[in-house]
Amino acid sequence: MANVTDFDKQVEIQVLNHSIYVWGASGQLCKDVNEEWIRKKESRNENGKHADEAVKAWKAVMASPYKDVARCFDCSGFVSFCLIQVGALDKRRDCDGLYDRCTPLEKPENGALLFRVNAYNPNDETHVGVYIDGKQYHAKGRAYGTVGEPYRSDFWAKTAWFKNLERDEPQPEPEPQPIPTNEYVRVKGGSVRVREGNGTSTRCIGIAHKGDEFPCLGQADASPYWYEIEYRGGTAYITCNQRYTEVVYKA
Repeated sequence: MANVTDFDKQVEIQVLNHSIYVWGASGQLCKDVNEEWIRKKESRNENGKHADEAVKAWKAVMASPYKDVARCFDCSGFVSFCLIQVGALDKRRDCDGLYDRCTPLEKPENGALLFRVNAYNPNDETHVGVYIDGKQYHAKGRAYGTVGEPYRSDFWAKTAWFKNLERDEPQPEPEPQPIPTNEYVRVKGGSVRVREGNGTSTRCIGIAHKGDEFPCLGQADASPYWYEIEYRGGTAYITCNQRYTEVVYKA
């Protein structure tokens, strides 16, 4: 079964390649088509009302560094092409045909398909995109081409999972790393408070003096200003300010 990570990469590649929107197109390379072909495709939609805009986009990309990689898509052609590339679909499908091969989702996840519907018929899917990492990827229109933009839940009516896509296996939690016993925090001068948390508002549980050394457990994740140390058999925090402390290594 096709892997969703490979599908997501295909989607992103077409956006990075500045692929354009042409009604009825399904992935033809821009360099392999011409104005006549584009106008013929567009004539099937609103009597070619948007043909000039599509031709303008094509001419712009052909004059750009992306002329050898940009492709032509409409919304379902875009999603179908990416699914075909990873072996999840046999041929191009329209929006309804794509939705028929999906399972509805309550909320989006990486690789999920997004659908708009006819205002008068919620069972008629009219536009399709893909959700990846908080963005919506779709062939937006002649003036935009294929885009990746911030996800808007109000823009889409349905979210669904394409049945022939396999979700990524959950990654195992990383095993805790052993504490380096040769790394210590040394107090350089004066007296320094040892705290129960990594912040000046947390309770002071002791005072460290010049020359004191404590096993260093690492730098606190939540702040760049505190070391996590071993203290009295437990865990505590001490400032990272180089005026007061430093990390030393012992063989």
